[in-house]
Amino acid sequence: MLPPPSPRNGAPGITGGPMSDPRRELTASGRGRPSRHPRRGRRVMRPVVAGLVAGLMTLTALGTGHAAVAPPEPELPPPGQTFEHYPPMKEVYADYFSFGIFGRGEMNGLIHNYASYTPGNEMKPESTQRDKGVFTFDAAEAAFAEHAARNPDLAFYGHTLAWHSQTPTWMWDAPPARFDQPGTFDRAVALENLNTHIETVLGHFGERLVAIDVVNEAVGTANPADWRASLAKGEGWYQALGAEWVELAFLKAAEVVDANGWDVKLTYNDFGLDSPAKARVVYEMVKDINARHAGVRPDGKPLIEVIGMQGHYGLATDVADVEENIRLFATLGNVEVNVTEMDIALPPGELTPENENNQGMKYAELFRIYRDYAAGPANTTGNPKVVTAVKLAGVRDVVTGWKGGEFAMPYDYDGNAKLALLGILYPDEFLATHEYIDTTGGQEPAPVPGVHVFDTSAGDPWSGANIVLGDDASAWPWSTTDDGEVAFRPEPGATYRVTVNYTAKGTTAIRVRWVRDNTNGGYTSADGALVNAHPYAANQVATQLPAYFNSGMVNMGSYDLVSEITMDGSQPADGLIGNIGVRGGGGGNAFSINRITVERVSPAGDEVLVTWPGAVAPPATPPAAPTDVRATAGDGAATVSWTPPAEDGGSPVTATTVTASPGGATCTTDATSCEVTGLTNGRAYTFTVVATNAAGDSAPSAPSASVTPSALPGTPRAVALTVSGQAQCVDGRPRVTVHVRNAERVPVVVAATTPWWTVAGTVLWPGASFEHTWTAPGTSVAAGHVNVTGVKVAGWQGALTTYQAGHAGAVCG
Repeated sequence: MLPPPSPRNGAPGITGGPMSDPRRELTASGRGRPSRHPRRGRRVMRPVVAGLVAGLMTLTALGTGHAAVAPPEPELPPPGQTFEHYPPMKEVYADYFSFGIFGRGEMNGLIHNYASYTPGNEMKPESTQRDKGVFTFDAAEAAFAEHAARNPDLAFYGHTLAWHSQTPTWMWDAPPARFDQPGTFDRAVALENLNTHIETVLGHFGERLVAIDVVNEAVGTANPADWRASLAKGEGWYQALGAEWVELAFLKAAEVVDANGWDVKLTYNDFGLDSPAKARVVYEMVKDINARHAGVRPDGKPLIEVIGMQGHYGLATDVADVEENIRLFATLGNVEVNVTEMDIALPPGELTPENENNQGMKYAELFRIYRDYAAGPANTTGNPKVVTAVKLAGVRDVVTGWKGGEFAMPYDYDGNAKLALLGILYPDEFLATHEYIDTTGGQEPAPVPGVHVFDTSAGDPWSGANIVLGDDASAWPWSTTDDGEVAFRPEPGATYRVTVNYTAKGTTAIRVRWVRDNTNGGYTSADGALVNAHPYAANQVATQLPAYFNSGMVNMGSYDLVSEITMDGSQPADGLIGNIGVRGGGGGNAFSINRITVERVSPAGDEVLVTWPGAVAPPATPPAAPTDVRATAGDGAATVSWTPPAEDGGSPVTATTVTASPGGATCTTDATSCEVTGLTNGRAYTFTVVATNAAGDSAPSAPSASVTPSALPGTPRAVALTVSGQAQCVDGRPRVTVHVRNAERVPVVVAATTPWWTVAGTVLWPGASFEHTWTAPGTSVAAGHVNVTGVKVAGWQGALTTYQAGHAGAVCG
């Protein structure tokens, strides 16, 4: 819960403020102790002035009404502070579910916020048994020891026993492993390897773990009608053991856990479970396996006890699907749900305020769902109570590595809280005070047949490219296309040069791979065995595919990655040949592809076959809005200046128009300033500026600060004052300040009135100034003004003029 708002003194009444020189502060009746003239020291409060002030107070009282006070909005702490300024996430959700971290993170923030730790890489098969029969637990033990030393109460989870990736290929292939082709799989050897690995690794760590990912990411292409067929992948355990490899792994894990009497939850973990189709496949698989092996375990435990939903999300994630899939898993009855690797990636390159706001919205929406389906006692909803753990995939944003450059975590690079943290800690309050900001727009590149390019910066779910080589199954059996378009059709024996220019925005390693189709996956059967076998530097020419460009690149640099390959036509149908795919190394999406070319290389000369994007000049667009708009008030006018647009939209700016508000008076110029005339003295105005080019008008600029035109000193029946207003947040409450200067040659009685019926008044000598600050009711104040009325007597003739001291408002909650 948020702390209640602090009490403030803000009852309606007449208030005064500090004065910079000797002068009187008046009460509503006009009575008070007279001040002395600063030069002569004599009393100057005359009856006629006192009478005018009394009348003035009556006028302002009659002309001002009580403003309705809106109910206070929830108060949120500001972002931008380090972790110790916020409650620990683990304590906020302690009565809902266990709050943990997956993988490493900045240690102080980790210990402050997380109640559990799951190693990212240290327990994977390639880390614990790279060579057959040689088990090494040093890396995992060191990680557990490092975290336990900082928090002895930290709970530990395990990841992972069986996976198709980061696993030595000898595990599922009969020795010796064959890397140029899939090889002939031996089921008995593969099953023995699987059982030995699970028994040894789980036997070593088991009693210390709350739960362990027994099987990770088994689902390939989801087919809700056939979960077994959905486990087919181009590599891994499925090739040797078929679809039953998942339950074989869980049977062995259950045997180890139950024989030792441990309470270690056995978990199936997978990504993409916000997809209804994939979630249905996992549901059917778990339901079928648990039903067929009911009674195998003691105390009625199911074989698969937990479904791990990897929460690798983005701004396009549909939270309604996430909730619906949690509800689906809950119908299994005795299976828990863990959110195992959560992050929300943003478009790389620059963290914009709009994307940071939208990320906070997405975190808030998801954590409200997790809370409302939590298994802990704090969940008082009528929803199924199945979520027992939520684990974020880090602490701070990182420049490189997993989600590098994608601003995916609740703290920024420097450890300062983003809006994402507030969305996690206070989901209801955040959603009540924020809304999504539309960031759509931009120019689509010209399409090129057979080339599909994706970019998270443009809102796509992943970054990369597919280049479709052919649609003839007899010649290129792994190459498929869903739209009938082909980039080019290779000829056996010909050599081709593929050049990809890309910009690293966090991802500094790129793989050029063989893929079957246009999806982000579906690699050909032998691609996985070779995916890291041929590393190259950025300035080298790869002569093998898959090629792994993993050195010589830095963040925000742009590079040409070149591969030259010969299609000799001898590769088997289940071998390497397919479409060409460009993917971020390690699954990173923080990069943009700028250009792709494919050339046929021959002694007679190189022939360009593919160029992406097409050479089409983008049409001009309206310019960006002008910025830094400034206004200076004059007599019935104001001079406005601005900074021209940073982007002209591909067409020069030909005119700029200034518009006053209220009233709509304008001026148009081809310069960077102009005078708006026809304004009313004493009235507050702001000004916006619109730039125009051949494609149209820009959006209006942000409005200028408010200014108030005034009469010239000595004008009969008018009082010349200079007024200004300001609203700002102080200690979480809005405060409005008015500044008044007497431009006359005679004393002026001044009263300032706020919309919520508070008045401050004084006598100003020529050239003197008056400033007063009010604390507004509530936690915000809308843009508006303070009425300032001046009264003077010159030549025994009274004059009264009312001004508006405008301000931009302030939102403090």
